[in-house]
Amino acid sequence: MAGALLLAPSQAGAAPPEAAPPLSPAQTALFETPHLSNIAHPETLDYRFEQTGPAAYSDQIALHIDQIHPNGTKYVSFEFLSGAHHAFFPAVDDFSGNPLVMVFLEHDVQEMKDQVGVAAAYFRNRIRTAFIDQAQMSDTSIQFGGRSVSARRVTLKPFAEDHRFDQLPTVQGKTYDFILSDQVPGQLAELSTEVPTDPAAGAPAWAERVTFVGEKP
Repeated sequence: MAGALLLAPSQAGAAPPEAAPPLSPAQTALFETPHLSNIAHPETLDYRFEQTGPAAYSDQIALHIDQIHPNGTKYVSFEFLSGAHHAFFPAVDDFSGNPLVMVFLEHDVQEMKDQVGVAAAYFRNRIRTAFIDQAQMSDTSIQFGGRSVSARRVTLKPFAEDHRFDQLPTVQGKTYDFILSDQVPGQLAELSTEVPTDPAAGAPAWAERVTFVGEKP
């Protein structure tokens, strides 16, 4: 989980707290908001994972709220995909935000490392920086529980101006999208990445999407 935690702004730098710049709206929305405040009892949040494209498959992710501490923070464990796609992430403690954001991003940078051959730390740093000054936030609405509810969308393209990938338009054009709503348990309604086609290389478009589907005891 150490790599995943590096994506959170509170873990990002060695500068003393008084020298740290204020968080961007995107950083605050994704990393410094108590998403789990609407969880009052130990339970499991279920998410559907879908990859579209030439290697399409679907799977499940479970976020277990195992303990709720007196101060409201949670002990959280994960079941992230299954079978050949399973990835292990150790449990985290004293969390008030939804750690699925960091787990999803760590899964993503590990995939990119394997696909592109660039160190995962490089991708982590580019994504973390993009949350500071490149992310776009907008109000939106989603269908939840049979009705329309208000939500916020965070969108960014961390590698759009990265000349290291001038010959890899699939990386430069990769889009990250996060939809949050305080009406959804855990507040994360959807997380996704989308990669465009690269006609020159014959590479097709593909996407990965995680969607909240329900809660259970």
